[in-house]
Amino acid sequence: LDEALQKLIEIRFLNSNAKNHFNELCFYFNKKYDPLIIAAGIEKYWDCKIGTMTSAPETNLALSVLYNKYPLAIISNGPPLKQAGKIVRLGLSHFFSKYDEDLKVQGHYFYSTSDKTEAKPFPNLWLQSQKDIGYQFPGALMVGDRYWEDIFGANKLGMITVKISRGQHSNETLERAFENALKSEPMKTYFIKNYSKKEIMTLMKPAHTIDSLLELERLILGIEKNL
Repeated sequence: LDEALQKLIEIRFLNSNAKNHFNELCFYFNKKYDPLIIAAGIEKYWDCKIGTMTSAPETNLALSVLYNKYPLAIISNGPPLKQAGKIVRLGLSHFFSKYDEDLKVQGHYFYSTSDKTEAKPFPNLWLQSQKDIGYQFPGALMVGDRYWEDIFGANKLGMITVKISRGQHSNETLERAFENALKSEPMKTYFIKNYSKKEIMTLMKPAHTIDSLLELERLILGIEKNL
């Protein structure tokens, strides 16, 4: 079991969003790809994933309040179907919906990619959402839990940034976020090359920090008064 876990960690390290983790694990032990064994592993993974996948207790209430006042969008790194699946399983997709008057269909403000040269903190996904929704960056909020992907990327565009300090990244420091960014070749090739460390550290600092999504409504009201 320990050997299998260690090998899976090694496989995931190469690409955490790859679709062939169990394929490669099966090949490592059996020297061939067995569809039934691979499928069994994938199905068991989803059985476990569904049982542990939850949102913060206040999520539905907070999003309900905000949804009635503002257009809400999801900006996510990772395979679109995989990321969208998480939102659907959590029952949150309707909060990011829109009705297309021309096509007479319900759509969503959902933007995701696994392309490392287009994912956050690159501006591509934000630019797509801006085009669809029609907002201006200085008057838009970006709420995220990652200093590098969320805060740095949004600050570069002039957005109002909010760091939510909860979840698996709540203890991440600015220095650790910077060190992790250095491990990515696309990040080093572009951002680390074009910005000094001091500039990056400054851009990773959020304008606001919250511990709960319920704090957002009051925070937004305060921000609107100063716009």
